[in-house]
Amino acid sequence: MAQDPALLRIPPEIRIMIYEYVLDTGGSKRLAIRNKQGPIGPKSSGGRRTRRSIYHVVQRALGKRSRETTYVLEGDVQIYTAILAVSQKIREEASHVLYARHAFHFGDDIEAVAPFMADRTLATMGLVQDITIHKRGPMMSIESDSQSWSSTCRLLRTLPRLKTLRLVIEGGRPPGQWDGPQELSVSDLRLLYSTRHECLQWVRELAEVRTIGELEISANMRYLPEPKTSATLIFAAFSRSIETSLVEFLGSDIGIPARAPRRLPIALSAPPKLVVTAPGLCGYNASIPRLQLAPPSSSTALAPVQASADPSSPCPSYPAATGSTMTTPAPPEDQARLLEDALVAVRQQTSLMRKCLDTPGKLMDALKCCSTLVSELRTSSLGPKQYYELYMSVFDALRYLSVHLRENHPVNHLADLYELVQYAGNIIPRLYLMITVGPAYMSIEDAPVKELMKDMMDMSRGVQHPIRGLFLRYYLSGQARDYLPTTDSEGPEGNLGDSINFILTNFVEMNKLWVRLQHQGHSREREQRIRERKELQLLVGSNIVRLSQLVDLEAYKTGILGPLLEQVVQCRDVLAQEYLLEVITQVFPDEFHLHTLDQFLAAVSRLNPHVNVKAIVIGLMDRLSEYADREGPKDKGPDQEKAEAEALASLLDRVNIQKDAPQPAATPSATPAAEPESSSSEAPDNAEDANGEDQKVEPSAPAGDDTSTLAGGSAASITETEATAVNGQEADSGNVQLYEVFFAQVKNLVEAQHLPIQDTIALLVSLCNLALNNYPDRLDYVDQILAYAATKTKENMNNADLHSPPAQQSLLALLQAPLTRYVSIFTALSLPTYVPLFQCQSYPTRRAVAGGIARTLLKDQTKISTTEQLENVLEAMSVLIKEGSQASQAYPGAAQRRTVETDETMEEQGWLARMVHLLQAEDNDTQFKLLQMTRKAYADGNDRIRTTMPPLITACLKLARKFKLREHYDDNWETQSNALYKFMHSVLSTLYTRVNGAGASELALRLFCSAGQTADMNGFEEVAYEFYAQAFTVYEEAVSDSKAQFQAVCVIASSLHQTRHFGKENYDTLITKCAQHGSKLLRKPDQCRAVYLASHLWWATPMVSNGETEETELYGDGKRVLECLQRALRVADSCMETATSIELFVEILDRYVYYFDQQNESVTTKYLNGLIELIHSNLAGNQQDSGSIETSKKHFHQTLENIRSRQYEGVVLYPS
Repeated sequence: MAQDPALLRIPPEIRIMIYEYVLDTGGSKRLAIRNKQGPIGPKSSGGRRTRRSIYHVVQRALGKRSRETTYVLEGDVQIYTAILAVSQKIREEASHVLYARHAFHFGDDIEAVAPFMADRTLATMGLVQDITIHKRGPMMSIESDSQSWSSTCRLLRTLPRLKTLRLVIEGGRPPGQWDGPQELSVSDLRLLYSTRHECLQWVRELAEVRTIGELEISANMRYLPEPKTSATLIFAAFSRSIETSLVEFLGSDIGIPARAPRRLPIALSAPPKLVVTAPGLCGYNASIPRLQLAPPSSSTALAPVQASADPSSPCPSYPAATGSTMTTPAPPEDQARLLEDALVAVRQQTSLMRKCLDTPGKLMDALKCCSTLVSELRTSSLGPKQYYELYMSVFDALRYLSVHLRENHPVNHLADLYELVQYAGNIIPRLYLMITVGPAYMSIEDAPVKELMKDMMDMSRGVQHPIRGLFLRYYLSGQARDYLPTTDSEGPEGNLGDSINFILTNFVEMNKLWVRLQHQGHSREREQRIRERKELQLLVGSNIVRLSQLVDLEAYKTGILGPLLEQVVQCRDVLAQEYLLEVITQVFPDEFHLHTLDQFLAAVSRLNPHVNVKAIVIGLMDRLSEYADREGPKDKGPDQEKAEAEALASLLDRVNIQKDAPQPAATPSATPAAEPESSSSEAPDNAEDANGEDQKVEPSAPAGDDTSTLAGGSAASITETEATAVNGQEADSGNVQLYEVFFAQVKNLVEAQHLPIQDTIALLVSLCNLALNNYPDRLDYVDQILAYAATKTKENMNNADLHSPPAQQSLLALLQAPLTRYVSIFTALSLPTYVPLFQCQSYPTRRAVAGGIARTLLKDQTKISTTEQLENVLEAMSVLIKEGSQASQAYPGAAQRRTVETDETMEEQGWLARMVHLLQAEDNDTQFKLLQMTRKAYADGNDRIRTTMPPLITACLKLARKFKLREHYDDNWETQSNALYKFMHSVLSTLYTRVNGAGASELALRLFCSAGQTADMNGFEEVAYEFYAQAFTVYEEAVSDSKAQFQAVCVIASSLHQTRHFGKENYDTLITKCAQHGSKLLRKPDQCRAVYLASHLWWATPMVSNGETEETELYGDGKRVLECLQRALRVADSCMETATSIELFVEILDRYVYYFDQQNESVTTKYLNGLIELIHSNLAGNQQDSGSIETSKKHFHQTLENIRSRQYEGVVLYPS
């Protein structure tokens, strides 16, 4: 799986800034989409290409006149859309910046619509809200125009949220009056539409676009000669009606919400000139050249404010702060309309401002337009989302102005402009203009940066409306970001301390505004205000992000974290505290948190009681845990496994010492209710100090912990903790007592805030991950966590919260963490408190953990070599071995065990069966003990032993052969073997007596035969005889199906044929019994086959695997062999069906040939010839043609060919 892009790993607020930066149009909110291949279409008579385009998606008849087109952005637009192709997640996050905030203007290049739409996904098509298309006249002069318009309308129907479609219709304006209608009325248009006149055919296709929110129709007039034909007369009259009657007709008759464009008259007359006689900025008198400017007199633009009471003061007086009371935003449907009106005004004023800035000497007009467009931000009727969209539109214009001012300094000296813009009549335009000019001035060399920062910060206090104030300060932070001083200078240019103070002050004020928003309006709108505040939280968090980019560790410890945390604690707002602490955790480096843990966690303990402290602490612990995991060793080598083993041995030694130590008498200071002070301290591993003097071991445990055997040895002593480095490495972290601090904090949070059990376990999961990643060799830390979890689990055993899905998931994660992190799975299982915690969990949790353990053992082929390891594994596997009743103290509503075997449970039994083969002890005695322990545990599985016991017998057979190999080395090998055989007999007897169902008896019979065969190979005749006798008992008592009986006889016969150590009497008894059972089978063919197969029991052959050769003396009784063959022949002859008899005759012939080849003296050519002649006669007398007869005939001829190839003397193959 590919790794996520690095961009997705940075905080979301920074990503939003990046998207805005790379996908911003530099001021304009309308993107011109043009055909990359230029205009295409028919040539004019003069050979010049017209601007007319032919749309490339046309009918087949016009295909030859078209060519494929694509689209580009026209003009010098600096946006980088390649960021949308980085990943699907980034495309989803950034699409709204490009598509929702821009309008798309296709102009005459209508062929660019199709490739533009093809690049969109369903999600991004839903973001496109504003499109402008030019349409050539009301009547289509060529067929391609009609096809282009039809295709365009089809594509527009795919845009689900098209808020505005701007349709620019080409019209003609004759030089004067003409004969004929001068303008079409609504009734005229209605008549033309009803008669399907071609001039309104395009309206029918447009009416099918149902997703248009608003249609803006404007006319693009060009010169038109005096109309004389009917077509030109209609064209001229229609052109005059485009923005009047046509708009009304579309709205009243067609139902399309159409309107004419809004055109606001803008006065650009030059105002009276005013000479600025007091240059400089408030509080800063500098010698700056005077500049004669013309501030406008309009009250809506840059009207002078009321003079200061002190005539000598160079600063104008501030008017009363606006927006101190909040007006409730308009309803959503009205907000959309108000936003659109404001955006239209902003776009118009932006266009005028740019024209003025591009024209020398019109700076004041540009400032007037800028003040007008910024005045739109004074509204209180928009919600945060709508206000943000308006803010971004204004921001584009202000950025264009800022760039222009920096480029034209000192022609228009920024110091004078900074003074001048403060004469704006309204505080919102005044402050935005100040903040636009101020940072531009800060970028100039020798600028009084320190005073500018202070002045802008003080002036910004004039806006106390929460939404307007937040966006204003966000603009201030963003504009000043690149020009904040970072040096150590003490001069007017400022230093890093000034920058930090500037950002901190801005953060404090923004947080106050943000919190204040919660307390505005009616109480029934509380949820709505919470949603709005969440939409605005990125504005506040951006200050902390900028702080993290400026400071180092020392500055963070001494001057940053304290004020930040103090502000967070004092605000007492739940949403603010949760969000801001999360931002602090995420944006500052991990090393910073390592050195300020106490300070951070102390602030956490002082938060509002309703704050979700769990999420904050877990976030910090997880981050530090991931940091340790990244910085620590990546490979789990043998060194780590050795370290784990040593740590485990040390831990178990301390546990045993504490168990054996006498318990001190209870004292008032050591009551169970008292919290031990040394709960996070630990006795050193060694019992002596450097001077050899004995040290006292003072055990302690968490309060109420009656499950942990590790009392106080689970935490490091002060001396040992100071020498502990994160992840075993000596970093410059000041040897932070990371685990001790977090464990104490978690306990304090649980006790002080009475956290529910699900939150408590979630905290312990993160703490366990931290201990595992940072201190992999400190098993006592993990054991202490598990002990505390066990205590809390028992305390809440009857609490419904313990059995809720979140609590159960957390408990599962807590139990799985040591299993996955430690090199050896036995390390986790050997922890003193792991199994007790595991056993008090609900059935689904225990089953999931046990399944994970089984899968891990089988996947890694981990050998189980000691009884301690097996004991821990079996305790965990008990939930899979038997679905026993849950603990009586369990919550009644918890999930109950299943009573029906499913595919999952059968798979689990398969895991248990395969785990038997992992039992591989170093000596035979231990291996026998492992098998005994496994049998004892598996015996609780009831009918499931049908799956788990057979591999146990297989393992016993292996062990029996190992005992035989030690015959000459161990004097007691016979005693061991006898005990093993008794054990096997007991296991098989249990399997036979307890398991019911199809195939169970046959399985027991096969295993008895295998055990008897192994006992015979090892020389235990009596034991082997007993196993075979038990096999016959099973056959007689439980095998009733005729087919199963035949298979059972074959199994017994095959097994007995390979035995070698039976005495003649015992062997004759067994093989005779086998032959008798074969002769008593129900079906004649089965009798025949069983009897001739039993003949092999009287004729043993050498087995190479046992070292036997042709010279080895083996058991053989040719007469009994012949008797079996003759009996089989008689049974075959008695069959009613000729085909069956022939088939059996041929099979018996094969046996005769076999024994004849084995030089059985009783089998002579007489018997061969007689049987061959019998088969020939039966084949000749058969009058039926069947498949079985043909098969038997082929088999017979193959046998004859085999006899012929061996050239047996006296054998007649084809008697006459």
